[in-house]
Amino acid sequence: MADIKYDLNAVMKEYGQSFDFGFTATDEEEYNSAIAEKDVTVEHYKHRLTEVEKLVLPFLTKLLQTADQPIIKWPNRKPMLEAQIQKILNLTRG
Repeated sequence: MADIKYDLNAVMKEYGQSFDFGFTATDEEEYNSAIAEKDVTVEHYKHRLTEVEKLVLPFLTKLLQTADQPIIKWPNRKPMLEAQIQKILNLTRG
């Protein structure tokens, strides 16, 4: 059976506008700009995660240090916990 050569321009006109699959073409300058923005965003989120770590790990390490004690005495903890929660939310949602 012989291969048929189709007019690809005609096929593209027939199907070209019906569904775009969610992507568009870009030039190299726009691509490089997006990559640079991604790198800035990644560094920004790394910094924010480090800040969250600084808020959470002291609490967890203190709990670990007292792991052999069955009872934890922690009076007036509500204001401290609320403040830490606010700090974490500001980093993760702000």
